[in-house]
Amino acid sequence: MLYLALILLALAAGVWAIPALAKLHSHREIDRLKQRYRQLTFQSPKMADEALGLQVIRLKNMAPGRSEKWYLERVVRELESGRLHCLHEAKK
Repeated sequence: MLYLALILLALAAGVWAIPALAKLHSHREIDRLKQRYRQLTFQSPKMADEALGLQVIRLKNMAPGRSEKWYLERVVRELESGRLHCLHEAKK
């Protein structure tokens, strides 16, 4: 009976811990993507964060309803491929 109680307690703790771990992982991924954007832009952290915010707003208007991580991945991917740079050049 004690073993059953311990197993149930362990299962309950595991069910509670899994979403918390997933949320922690998501925050780390978002921080990693923001840091990657800062590295790619060679701007001060403040300027890079402002520019990243504008890019995220642009994408939210184009593709609403996605996760924050999706928008950041897309901006970084565009910057790495040179498409984001081309977008800035076209506006000049």
